[in-house]
Amino acid sequence: MTVYVAHAPADRAAAEALEKFLERRGQFVEPDDGTTALAPVRQSDAVVLLLSKDFVFGPTRLRLEQRALDAWADQRLIVVKLDKGIAPVGLRDLPAIDASFEAQREFKWQEVASKVRETLARPPALPQEPDEPDEIEARPAQKQRGGALSAIVLLLLALPGVGAAAVATAIWLANRIGPAPGTLEDLRRGVEEFGVRYGAPAGATEWVFLAVMIVTLAIFASFLARLFAPRAKPAKRKASPPPVSAPEPEPGRSDAVFVSYARANAKDVLPVIEAAKAQGRSFWIDQKGIGAGQSWAGEVVRAIRTAGGVVVMCSKAAFESDHVKREIYLADRYRKKLTPVFIEQAEPPEDFEYFFAGVQQLKLFDTPEAERPDALMRALGAAT
Repeated sequence: MTVYVAHAPADRAAAEALEKFLERRGQFVEPDDGTTALAPVRQSDAVVLLLSKDFVFGPTRLRLEQRALDAWADQRLIVVKLDKGIAPVGLRDLPAIDASFEAQREFKWQEVASKVRETLARPPALPQEPDEPDEIEARPAQKQRGGALSAIVLLLLALPGVGAAAVATAIWLANRIGPAPGTLEDLRRGVEEFGVRYGAPAGATEWVFLAVMIVTLAIFASFLARLFAPRAKPAKRKASPPPVSAPEPEPGRSDAVFVSYARANAKDVLPVIEAAKAQGRSFWIDQKGIGAGQSWAGEVVRAIRTAGGVVVMCSKAAFESDHVKREIYLADRYRKKLTPVFIEQAEPPEDFEYFFAGVQQLKLFDTPEAERPDALMRALGAAT
């Protein structure tokens, strides 16, 4: 279990103070300022995100945000505010520990430590796949141990044949010396005399030598066949992660399209969606305003994981919405096809542009109102 302390480079002193505090309480801590690629956050880890004005304007903000949202999606994120600065979109409404008063930080670190212990003790948010990375890595090791044992056994079985071959070769070479080189009969006689000398029954040594040498030849032939045989391609398995390791969609996938929108745009969004529903398309739309403080395994997360696609109703309000930012992130995490639909003229911020790169967009505000449901249906048909 690792506790990552994500922080802007300018907040290194606060991160190191928290690191020492947590390490004194038995935690393994890894500082993360976003300048170095670290291992992906696992469901057994925790991330403490230190937010400040330096974080918002820091050069590594997007990378740290990505890791923070990875941890948030798995219920592994703890947010700590070092000052009264405004957090980035997507993180602003998350519960946070206020450590803005430096004189009180030692007490706040204790609160952080309690949250870390609670987070690390929490079971994984998502069910584990049958083949976990640790298990996958363990299996080759088990095969290596089994292969080493088999090699030792085969070596022991081959030793008598090697010894018999060595004795026969020595006798044959001794017979070759002199003016009259020995024949095959001389070799057989020499082998027989060798066996009798060591107590073997008459006539048995020649056949024992032949048998053990055949076994040895078979062992070497098997070894060579396995050495030069073409290796079978490993069976494909589900990927783990990543850094951005994305979990596989859970069973029960539906054809419903998840609608991500800002609540302020409801009067422009809902009529278009209802008209598209009337044409037979299925949608999942949150009209209850599920809060960020509720369980991440709630309705919205399950709906995105099982959705047939995600349509983002883009507007100035949507680009300022924490909910929309997190929903887009989850869509990318679960590898859902995004359909950005602009209901007004608005320029996507840098972090939204990342998710929209290479994705066909629909400018619904340029379409006559009566034709908007059909335009949306066509865009969805091409995207899912």
